[in-house]
Amino acid sequence: MAYEKLLNEIYAAVSLKYLWKEYKPYFIKSESPDWINEAMDFGLEVSQALLPHDGQEESFLEQYLGCLKEELPPQAFDKYKDRLNFYNGRFWAILPDCTLQQDYAFKAKYRFDRKLDKLNANYVHKRYNGLYLFLHPKDESEIDARDLFEYMWFTQERRQKHFDWVFLNCVKKIWVCNYVENIIEPIVLPKNAENFLNTEAEYLRYSHDWENGTELNL
Repeated sequence: MAYEKLLNEIYAAVSLKYLWKEYKPYFIKSESPDWINEAMDFGLEVSQALLPHDGQEESFLEQYLGCLKEELPPQAFDKYKDRLNFYNGRFWAILPDCTLQQDYAFKAKYRFDRKLDKLNANYVHKRYNGLYLFLHPKDESEIDARDLFEYMWFTQERRQKHFDWVFLNCVKKIWVCNYVENIIEPIVLPKNAENFLNTEAEYLRYSHDWENGTELNL
């Protein structure tokens, strides 16, 4: 997935709608967390496994999202080059830098810690809370899902609020860390599912305003 917050949020909700066996219709757009599911009494926050310096790209997105290509500062093309993603002449995303060697597990742990802090500070609490993390691995073998599962279990054990489910998106596989039953299970995307989910998410991204309260009722 690209570094575009709303697109990732929609992709996460769509992927769970089609692939997560626990899912019940339907998600409603919210803020802190990003989605609410009243039928499940469930709140879902969506994020990416990024470190603080990666926030420069997120800030750039927030400032120029939806702007025409010619409205972007010239230095952006020197810095991001072909990673800038345009649709219908407007800027919508920064693609991941696949040339960098990155420790995805470290980034996942860092982002989980930050989101757990926010869950305990200012999120709307439902009976069940979920976190969906995009890990962007170049090679899925780099991800030790069991290690992440155990780290997250230990980290939130003594916190008042905790995530009941954490979804680790590794592109072709989504690991479901189920802390209700203390098990971890993989969702292996069926053939053609990745293209289908990307297409569905992009269509929904540009076909709605997605104000708080908008239903993702497919």
